[in-house]
Amino acid sequence: MERTAGAAGVPDRLLAARVFREEAEREGFTRVGVARVEEPPRFDRFRGWIAAGRHAGMAYLARTEAARGSPASLLPGARSIICLAARHGARAPVASDGSRIARYALGADYHGTLRQRATRAAENAFRRLSGGFRYRVCVDSEPLAERSFAAAAGLGWIGKNGCLIDPENGSFLLLAEILTDLDLPADEPMAERCGSCVRCLEACPTGAFLEPGLLDAARCLAYWTIEHRGPIPDAVKEEIGDRVFGCDICQEVCPWNPPLATRAEDPPKPWRRRAVEDSEVSDPPPTRREWLEMGPGQWRRRYGATALNRAGRRGLQRNAAASAGAVGDAGSLSVLERAAGLSEAGLADAAGWASRRLGR
Repeated sequence: MERTAGAAGVPDRLLAARVFREEAEREGFTRVGVARVEEPPRFDRFRGWIAAGRHAGMAYLARTEAARGSPASLLPGARSIICLAARHGARAPVASDGSRIARYALGADYHGTLRQRATRAAENAFRRLSGGFRYRVCVDSEPLAERSFAAAAGLGWIGKNGCLIDPENGSFLLLAEILTDLDLPADEPMAERCGSCVRCLEACPTGAFLEPGLLDAARCLAYWTIEHRGPIPDAVKEEIGDRVFGCDICQEVCPWNPPLATRAEDPPKPWRRRAVEDSEVSDPPPTRREWLEMGPGQWRRRYGATALNRAGRRGLQRNAAASAGAVGDAGSLSVLERAAGLSEAGLADAAGWASRRLGR
C-alpha cells in the first residue's frame, strides 16, 4: 500500500519516529526500529550468493537482486524504513503421526495479517501527524532485503543460520516495513552475539550451511518442501524425515529461542510472551495419510488462506509421501500406491519412491 499526503507541513523528525513506534507497538509488533534508505550492510554477500547460484531454483531472487537493496525503487523519494518484527509460532505444529509443519504456516497467512497490522499502524501515524509525508507498507512479497534492513534498524542481528535474532524474542519472527519519505533518526544496529556457538550449523540434517551465514538453498529442506516445484531428488527425500512443510531445525536448536535458552557466551534474557501470534492454532496439522487423502475442496476450506498455499495441495502431498518413505510410515502404504499412479509428476515420483521403500 502507498499513501500520499496533501500539502501539510512536514512533521518533526523525533515526534514522527515516536508516533510510528507507539502505533506499531499498539498493533502487537515486538520490535520497532528505523533504518536509512541506503544499501544495507553486507549486501555484497547477497550479490555473491546469487552469482554463485546458491539460490537454487528461486529465480525471482536473481531477477529482483538490485531492487532488494534499493528501497527507493518501491517508493521513489523514500528516506527512511520503519522496520517491524512480530513473534510467531510459540508451539511447534506436530501431527499425531509425528509429522511437522513450520511454525509460521498453520494460522492465517501472515502476508495478510501482518500487512493489516502494519497498515493500521501507518494509517494511525498518518492521522496523528496530520499527513505531510508519503509511505508504503511492505511484507516479504515485495523485493526488499528485509532481514538486512531489520538488522540495520537495531531489531536484532543476523545469526549464523541467516535468521534475524532478537535477544528478547528469539528468531521466530515475522517482518514488515513502512517506507516513508520522512527523514527519521536511524537506530543503531545491535552487535552480533552468537559467539562461538555453531549449534544451528551442526544440527542441519543436510549440511546446507557451507559456512556461518552461507546457506546453499539446494541442500535446504525448507527450499525443497516450500519453494521447489516438481520431483524431489531421492537423496533429499531420504533426509526429509518428519518435515512436510519447511524446516525449523536450525532455529529450534538456537539457545536464543525457548525452551532451549540454556548456555551461551552471552546468556539470553528470560523469555517473555509479549504478543499473540497470528499463526497459533489449537488443532494439530493433518497426518501424512490425511494430507495424501485431502481433496481440493477440503484443501481450500482449511488451508486456502494460510501460508501453506506457497507449496499448494499437491506440493504438500508430495512432501507427505516423501516423509512417509523416509520415516517408514507403513500406515500410508495403500494411499501411496494410489498416488504413485497420478499424473502430477512430483507427487507420483515421491509416492512411488516411498511405496518401494515401504514394500521392502
